[in-house]
Amino acid sequence: MKKVKIAVVKTGSYADLIEKYENPIDHACDVREGRVFVANGWEKPEDF
Repeated sequence: MKKVKIAVVKTGSYADLIEKYENPIDHACDVREGRVFVANGWEKPEDF
Protein backbone atom coordinates (compact mmCIF):
# COMPACT_ATOMS: atom_id res chain seq x y z
CA MET A 1 0.00 0.00 0.00
CA LYS A 2 1.09 3.55 -0.66
CA LYS A 3 1.37 6.11 2.09
CA VAL A 4 -1.10 9.00 2.06
CA LYS A 5 -0.33 12.44 3.47
CA ILE A 6 -3.25 14.41 4.93
CA ALA A 7 -2.58 18.10 5.61
CA VAL A 8 -4.89 20.41 7.56
CA VAL A 9 -5.24 23.56 5.48
CA LYS A 10 -8.26 25.18 7.14
CA THR A 11 -10.30 24.77 10.30
CA GLY A 12 -13.65 26.20 11.24
CA SER A 13 -16.04 26.37 14.16
CA TYR A 14 -19.64 27.40 13.74
CA ALA A 15 -21.06 28.21 17.17
CA ASP A 16 -24.60 28.69 15.84
CA LEU A 17 -24.68 25.21 14.30
CA ILE A 18 -23.03 23.61 17.32
CA GLU A 19 -25.62 25.20 19.59
CA LYS A 20 -28.49 24.10 17.35
CA TYR A 21 -27.45 20.49 16.63
CA GLU A 22 -24.91 19.41 19.25
CA ASN A 23 -24.20 19.53 22.93
CA PRO A 24 -21.87 22.54 23.19
CA ILE A 25 -18.33 21.52 24.12
CA ASP A 26 -15.25 23.69 24.53
CA HIS A 27 -12.77 21.76 22.39
CA ALA A 28 -14.61 19.85 19.66
CA CYS A 29 -11.42 19.43 17.63
CA ASP A 30 -7.80 20.04 18.65
CA VAL A 31 -6.37 19.82 15.11
CA ARG A 32 -4.53 22.97 14.06
CA GLU A 33 -3.74 24.34 10.61
CA GLY A 34 -0.46 23.06 9.25
CA ARG A 35 -0.72 19.68 10.98
CA VAL A 36 0.19 16.72 8.77
CA PHE A 37 -0.93 13.11 9.20
CA VAL A 38 0.56 10.18 7.29
CA ALA A 39 -1.63 7.12 6.69
CA ASN A 40 -0.23 3.77 5.67
CA GLY A 41 -2.71 2.83 2.93
CA TRP A 42 -6.18 2.38 4.39
CA GLU A 43 -5.06 2.51 8.04
CA LYS A 44 -6.10 5.50 10.15
CA PRO A 45 -3.15 7.72 11.10
CA GLU A 46 -2.16 7.85 14.75
CA ASP A 47 -3.78 10.80 16.63
CA PHE A 48 -6.21 11.40 13.75
